[in-house]
Amino acid sequence: MELSPDWVVGFVDGEGCFHVSVNRHPEMTIGYQVLPEFVVVQHQRDVQILHALKRFFRGGVVRVNHGERWCFRARKLETLEQVCSFFQRHPLKTKKQIDFVKFRKVVRLVGSKEHLTAEGVKKVIGLAKTMNLADPQRFEDVLADLGEG
Repeated sequence: MELSPDWVVGFVDGEGCFHVSVNRHPEMTIGYQVLPEFVVVQHQRDVQILHALKRFFRGGVVRVNHGERWCFRARKLETLEQVCSFFQRHPLKTKKQIDFVKFRKVVRLVGSKEHLTAEGVKKVIGLAKTMNLADPQRFEDVLADLGEG
């Protein structure tokens, strides 16, 4: 299955998600791990589309998400940089573009290793807490733990 850039933009506008989490991780220098990820979820009957996205972005994984749902997930920095480069050249058309711009900034912070400092994590949280997320309180708890709450 060959995907065109315009098709990918439209599909991700409807089905994609740019997500950033900050999780407690005692083995990390500052005690937290920053995890940006690009995710697309589909019913198993359309799993071939997820495999096509994996080939298109030259990275990521396709696996069971929950029940009959499967996901394409990109977490590796190299793949996220390819995803960001693509969407910079081919902007999203919906409000998801706003989340993408913030996500791209987080990926850049990770690429420059700023996320390994307390100040970097605070920058990440400043961006991520205004994106589409399920639990804003978690970010506030991390900020409090880092002495910013």
